[in-house]
Amino acid sequence: MTALGIEWGKAGVCPSCGVVTEHTWFWNVLGQTQDRATGNAVSVNLLGQQGVLKVSRCVSTACESLAVWFAAREDSPLGAGVHLVYPSPSSRVPPEEGLTDKELDIYEEAAAVEHASPRAACALVRVLLEAVLKRMLEEDGFGVNGKNLWELIDLGVENLGLSRPLKTGLTAIRMRGNSAVHDPYGLTDETRADELEWLFTAVDDLIDDVHYKRSRWANMSDEASS
Repeated sequence: MTALGIEWGKAGVCPSCGVVTEHTWFWNVLGQTQDRATGNAVSVNLLGQQGVLKVSRCVSTACESLAVWFAAREDSPLGAGVHLVYPSPSSRVPPEEGLTDKELDIYEEAAAVEHASPRAACALVRVLLEAVLKRMLEEDGFGVNGKNLWELIDLGVENLGLSRPLKTGLTAIRMRGNSAVHDPYGLTDETRADELEWLFTAVDDLIDDVHYKRSRWANMSDEASS
Protein backbone atom coordinates (compact mmCIF):
# COMPACT_ATOMS: atom_id res chain seq x y z
CA MET A 1 0.00 0.00 0.00
CA THR A 2 1.14 3.53 -0.65
CA ALA A 3 0.77 6.53 1.59
CA LEU A 4 -0.73 9.32 -0.43
CA GLY A 5 0.90 12.70 -0.42
CA ILE A 6 1.62 15.36 -2.99
CA GLU A 7 2.63 18.98 -2.59
CA TRP A 8 1.91 21.76 -5.02
CA GLY A 9 4.59 21.97 -7.70
CA LYS A 10 6.30 18.70 -6.70
CA ALA A 11 6.13 15.09 -7.84
CA GLY A 12 4.25 12.83 -5.45
CA VAL A 13 1.49 10.26 -5.11
CA CYS A 14 -1.47 11.27 -7.27
CA PRO A 15 -4.61 11.63 -5.12
CA SER A 16 -6.69 10.07 -7.90
CA CYS A 17 -4.70 7.04 -9.10
CA GLY A 18 -2.32 6.50 -6.18
CA VAL A 19 0.76 6.33 -8.44
CA VAL A 20 3.95 8.25 -7.74
CA THR A 21 4.05 10.66 -10.66
CA GLU A 22 4.34 14.27 -11.76
CA HIS A 23 1.45 16.60 -12.35
CA THR A 24 1.13 19.36 -14.91
CA TRP A 25 0.73 22.53 -12.88
CA PHE A 26 -1.66 25.22 -14.07
CA TRP A 27 -0.68 28.35 -12.18
CA ASN A 28 -3.65 30.42 -13.32
CA VAL A 29 -7.24 29.21 -13.62
CA LEU A 30 -9.56 31.44 -15.61
CA GLY A 31 -13.29 31.63 -15.10
CA GLN A 32 -15.59 33.11 -17.74
CA THR A 33 -18.19 35.61 -16.63
CA GLN A 34 -20.20 38.46 -18.10
CA ASP A 35 -19.05 42.05 -18.08
CA ARG A 36 -21.82 44.06 -16.39
CA ALA A 37 -21.22 47.15 -18.48
CA THR A 38 -20.98 45.60 -21.95
CA GLY A 39 -22.62 42.21 -21.50
CA ASN A 40 -19.63 40.61 -23.19
CA ALA A 41 -17.99 37.43 -21.93
CA VAL A 42 -14.72 38.08 -20.09
CA SER A 43 -12.16 35.78 -18.51
CA VAL A 44 -10.86 36.49 -15.01
CA ASN A 45 -8.59 34.73 -12.55
CA LEU A 46 -10.53 32.79 -9.90
CA LEU A 47 -9.31 35.03 -7.13
CA GLY A 48 -11.14 35.90 -3.94
CA GLN A 49 -10.36 37.55 -0.63
CA GLN A 50 -9.25 34.21 0.85
CA GLY A 51 -6.94 33.23 -2.01
CA VAL A 52 -6.93 31.83 -5.53
CA LEU A 53 -7.87 28.50 -7.13
CA LYS A 54 -5.28 26.47 -9.01
CA VAL A 55 -5.45 23.17 -10.91
CA SER A 56 -3.08 20.33 -11.69
CA ARG A 57 -3.41 17.25 -13.91
CA CYS A 58 -1.79 13.85 -13.51
CA VAL A 59 0.64 13.16 -16.36
CA SER A 60 -0.03 9.40 -16.25
CA THR A 61 -1.89 8.45 -19.43
CA ALA A 62 -3.84 5.90 -17.39
CA CYS A 63 -5.14 8.68 -15.14
CA GLU A 64 -4.93 12.27 -16.44
CA SER A 65 -7.25 13.31 -13.58
CA LEU A 66 -7.52 16.89 -12.40
CA ALA A 67 -6.81 18.05 -8.87
CA VAL A 68 -8.09 21.33 -7.49
CA TRP A 69 -5.90 23.40 -5.16
CA PHE A 70 -6.48 26.53 -3.11
CA ALA A 71 -3.65 29.00 -2.63
CA ALA A 72 -4.69 30.57 0.66
CA ARG A 73 -3.62 33.87 2.12
CA GLU A 74 -2.15 34.12 5.60
CA ASP A 75 -5.46 35.10 7.20
CA SER A 76 -7.34 32.19 5.61
CA PRO A 77 -8.77 29.57 8.01
CA LEU A 78 -6.68 27.01 6.14
CA GLY A 79 -3.50 28.94 6.80
CA ALA A 80 -1.09 30.30 4.22
CA GLY A 81 0.04 27.94 1.48
CA VAL A 82 -1.37 25.86 -1.37
CA HIS A 83 -3.81 23.22 -0.15
CA LEU A 84 -5.27 20.26 -2.03
CA VAL A 85 -9.07 20.52 -1.87
CA TYR A 86 -10.16 17.91 -4.45
CA PRO A 87 -9.94 14.95 -4.46
CA SER A 88 -10.02 14.77 -0.67
CA PRO A 89 -6.51 14.13 0.63
CA SER A 90 -6.16 10.51 1.74
CA SER A 91 -3.36 8.45 3.20
CA ARG A 92 -4.23 5.05 1.79
CA VAL A 93 -4.80 3.21 -1.46
CA PRO A 94 -7.15 0.25 -0.88
CA PRO A 95 -6.21 -3.28 -1.94
CA GLU A 96 -6.88 -3.95 -5.61
CA GLU A 97 -8.71 -7.19 -4.76
CA GLY A 98 -10.16 -8.91 -1.73
CA LEU A 99 -12.83 -6.41 -0.67
CA THR A 100 -16.47 -6.39 -1.74
CA ASP A 101 -17.90 -3.17 -3.16
CA LYS A 102 -19.54 -2.30 0.18
CA GLU A 103 -16.34 -3.01 2.10
CA LEU A 104 -14.38 -0.91 -0.37
CA ASP A 105 -16.80 1.97 0.23
CA ILE A 106 -16.09 1.80 3.98
CA TYR A 107 -12.33 1.64 3.39
CA GLU A 108 -12.39 4.67 1.10
CA GLU A 109 -14.68 6.58 3.46
CA ALA A 110 -12.31 5.96 6.37
CA ALA A 111 -9.33 7.10 4.27
CA ALA A 112 -11.22 10.19 3.08
CA VAL A 113 -12.10 11.45 6.58
CA GLU A 114 -8.92 10.59 8.44
CA HIS A 115 -7.48 14.09 8.19
CA ALA A 116 -10.72 15.83 9.13
CA SER A 117 -11.66 13.33 11.86
CA PRO A 118 -9.18 10.64 12.91
CA ARG A 119 -11.73 9.51 15.50
CA ALA A 120 -14.31 8.82 12.79
CA ALA A 121 -11.69 7.03 10.69
CA CYS A 122 -10.77 4.73 13.62
CA ALA A 123 -14.43 3.84 14.11
CA LEU A 124 -14.89 3.15 10.39
CA VAL A 125 -11.82 0.92 10.21
CA ARG A 126 -13.29 -1.10 13.07
CA VAL A 127 -16.60 -1.40 11.19
CA LEU A 128 -14.66 -2.54 8.13
CA LEU A 129 -12.70 -5.15 10.06
CA GLU A 130 -15.87 -6.66 11.52
CA ALA A 131 -17.56 -6.78 8.09
CA VAL A 132 -14.55 -8.40 6.41
CA LEU A 133 -14.03 -11.02 9.14
CA LYS A 134 -17.72 -11.97 9.18
CA ARG A 135 -17.79 -12.41 5.42
CA MET A 136 -14.58 -14.41 5.29
CA LEU A 137 -15.64 -16.72 8.11
CA GLU A 138 -19.10 -17.24 6.61
CA GLU A 139 -17.51 -18.08 3.25
CA ASP A 140 -15.52 -20.80 5.05
CA GLY A 141 -18.65 -22.18 6.67
CA PHE A 142 -18.33 -20.77 10.18
CA GLY A 143 -21.35 -19.36 12.02
CA VAL A 144 -20.82 -15.78 13.14
CA ASN A 145 -24.26 -14.65 14.28
CA GLY A 146 -24.14 -12.92 17.65
CA LYS A 147 -20.36 -13.06 17.93
CA ASN A 148 -18.39 -10.07 19.19
CA LEU A 149 -15.44 -8.74 17.26
CA TRP A 150 -12.90 -10.24 19.64
CA GLU A 151 -14.52 -13.64 19.05
CA LEU A 152 -14.35 -13.08 15.29
CA ILE A 153 -10.66 -12.24 15.58
CA ASP A 154 -9.98 -15.44 17.56
CA LEU A 155 -11.94 -17.48 15.01
CA GLY A 156 -9.97 -15.86 12.21
CA VAL A 157 -6.63 -16.67 13.80
CA GLU A 158 -7.71 -20.26 14.48
CA ASN A 159 -9.41 -21.03 11.17
CA LEU A 160 -8.39 -18.60 8.41
CA GLY A 161 -4.66 -19.09 8.61
CA LEU A 162 -4.01 -15.63 10.02
CA SER A 163 -0.62 -15.04 11.58
CA ARG A 164 -0.39 -14.59 15.32
CA PRO A 165 1.31 -11.17 14.98
CA LEU A 166 -1.63 -10.01 12.86
CA LYS A 167 -3.93 -10.73 15.80
CA THR A 168 -2.20 -7.90 17.65
CA GLY A 169 -2.99 -5.47 14.83
CA LEU A 170 -6.61 -6.60 14.55
CA THR A 171 -7.03 -6.30 18.31
CA ALA A 172 -5.64 -2.75 18.13
CA ILE A 173 -8.30 -1.90 15.54
CA ARG A 174 -11.00 -3.27 17.84
CA MET A 175 -9.73 -1.34 20.85
CA ARG A 176 -9.16 1.93 19.00
CA GLY A 177 -12.52 1.70 17.27
CA ASN A 178 -14.27 1.00 20.55
CA SER A 179 -12.46 3.91 22.17
CA ALA A 180 -13.49 6.25 19.37
CA VAL A 181 -17.15 5.40 19.93
CA HIS A 182 -17.42 4.77 23.67
CA ASP A 183 -14.59 6.92 25.06
CA PRO A 184 -14.25 9.79 22.56
CA TYR A 185 -12.05 11.84 24.91
CA GLY A 186 -9.75 8.99 25.79
CA LEU A 187 -7.25 9.68 23.01
CA THR A 188 -6.32 12.89 21.27
CA ASP A 189 -6.94 13.20 17.54
CA GLU A 190 -3.18 13.61 17.14
CA THR A 191 -2.62 10.19 18.70
CA ARG A 192 -5.32 8.61 16.58
CA ALA A 193 -3.88 10.19 13.44
CA ASP A 194 -0.47 8.72 14.25
CA GLU A 195 -1.96 5.26 14.76
CA LEU A 196 -4.27 5.19 11.73
CA GLU A 197 -1.48 4.14 9.39
CA TRP A 198 -0.97 1.00 11.46
CA LEU A 199 -4.69 0.26 11.65
CA PHE A 200 -5.04 0.45 7.87
CA THR A 201 -1.95 -1.74 7.52
CA ALA A 202 -3.59 -4.38 9.71
CA VAL A 203 -6.61 -4.46 7.38
CA ASP A 204 -4.29 -4.67 4.37
CA ASP A 205 -2.40 -7.56 5.99
CA LEU A 206 -5.69 -9.34 6.71
CA ILE A 207 -6.60 -9.15 3.02
CA ASP A 208 -3.11 -10.32 2.11
CA ASP A 209 -3.24 -13.30 4.51
CA VAL A 210 -6.67 -14.53 3.46
CA HIS A 211 -7.14 -13.40 -0.15
CA TYR A 212 -3.76 -13.00 -1.84
CA LYS A 213 -1.93 -15.85 -0.14
CA ARG A 214 -4.75 -18.29 -0.85
CA SER A 215 -4.81 -17.18 -4.48
CA ARG A 216 -1.05 -17.58 -4.82
CA TRP A 217 -1.06 -21.08 -3.30
CA ALA A 218 -4.03 -22.10 -5.46
CA ASN A 219 -2.24 -20.92 -8.60
CA MET A 220 0.91 -22.82 -7.63
CA SER A 221 -1.13 -25.97 -7.00
CA ASP A 222 -2.80 -25.64 -10.40
CA GLU A 223 0.58 -25.24 -12.09
CA ALA A 224 2.01 -28.24 -10.26
CA SER A 225 -0.89 -30.50 -11.29
CA SER A 226 -0.84 -29.49 -14.96
